[in-house]
Amino acid sequence: MAEKAILEFLKEEDEIPDSQLFAASVGIDHTDLENVIKSLRGFEIIESQDIKKESFALTDEGKSYAADGSPEVQFYLAVPPEGITRDDLKLFQSRVQKKP
Repeated sequence: MAEKAILEFLKEEDEIPDSQLFAASVGIDHTDLENVIKSLRGFEIIESQDIKKESFALTDEGKSYAADGSPEVQFYLAVPPEGITRDDLKLFQSRVQKKP
């Protein structure tokens, strides 16, 4: 199915600029599409070039920092303007460390 989709598309268009978008538009798994592209390239039926894309995402720890602030910010915010006892601050610290 992927091979037919690629060849039919290329009959009308010069190129497939983004294989991920193409795969999504024809309902084909991108990995399957890549394998067909490599096969067609190997038989010199089509030409292709690899394009690497990087993406970045927060880790779970990063998500918690984005939501609650870094541990340093949390510590700073735990101290009210009038001050706090060391014992109360330690209690706060132990609750923060137990968060999942």
